[in-house]
Amino acid sequence: MGHGKYSKIAHKRLRKSKGYDTKSRSQIFTSAKIDSEMDPTKIVMRECRDSEEHPESLAIIVGLDVTGSMGFVPEDIVKNTLPDLVDSIIQAGFKDPQILFLGLGDFIYDRAPLQAGQFESSAQLLDRWLTKVYLEGGGGGNNGEAYNLAYLFGARHTSIDCWEKRKQRGFLFTIGDEPCLPNIPASTITNLTTAAQASTVSTQEILQEAQEKYKVYHLHLEHNNSARTDGRKQGWKELLGQNFQIIPDYKRVAKTIAQIVINDMDKSTNTTSNIDTEEEML
Repeated sequence: MGHGKYSKIAHKRLRKSKGYDTKSRSQIFTSAKIDSEMDPTKIVMRECRDSEEHPESLAIIVGLDVTGSMGFVPEDIVKNTLPDLVDSIIQAGFKDPQILFLGLGDFIYDRAPLQAGQFESSAQLLDRWLTKVYLEGGGGGNNGEAYNLAYLFGARHTSIDCWEKRKQRGFLFTIGDEPCLPNIPASTITNLTTAAQASTVSTQEILQEAQEKYKVYHLHLEHNNSARTDGRKQGWKELLGQNFQIIPDYKRVAKTIAQIVINDMDKSTNTTSNIDTEEEML
């Protein structure tokens, strides 16, 4: 996928035409169940491919926690900060980012703990897939969410040219306010994906699979007192080291993702970028 070029102007017009400034979260995210196009049981592979339009595609997966405490994040991205993510990367000189949005929940309690969009580039298609996400608002009292489903999907259900052609890993981000569940049972894998057979896999094991072709980060949002407690951050530092990052202000999620991508890519070109010193985004 990934057809079309990103345009900040086109994105501004799109948001204005849809009236996002005056719409509530429920008016933007209208799905009452998982969208059939995002159902992982129907998805063998999502592809991020080079093309004449995008000769050096860069795969970026953004996994959004859609449980009860986190619906404000996709809302803010739709209304305000998606240009911070896409345009910052492009303006830094990396012209062909393709972004896939995932919806993540809790496979123990939720009906739709994994939802998967497509890798896209244009404002219209990025908006289309992001607003298809079903904000289930679930989760449970089991001290964790299934962020590891993003690792599973990235590792086993994506095919990306940046890695397969150039041995350049893509990026995989999860965003949330809970610990990660310790494993993915075999039954969950077969129930939520197209895999006919599976074995239970630990979070560490599936993370290592994903890290073969993605640089993996988790952004922990300290948006309330509960999210600031040590218990909510349990296990992340041991799992990801410095790739576990604490974000006090949720409005900086998109800029943080962009800055991580830009800084990492800059290492290979010996340049430096700081999106806070660039022209203010939309």
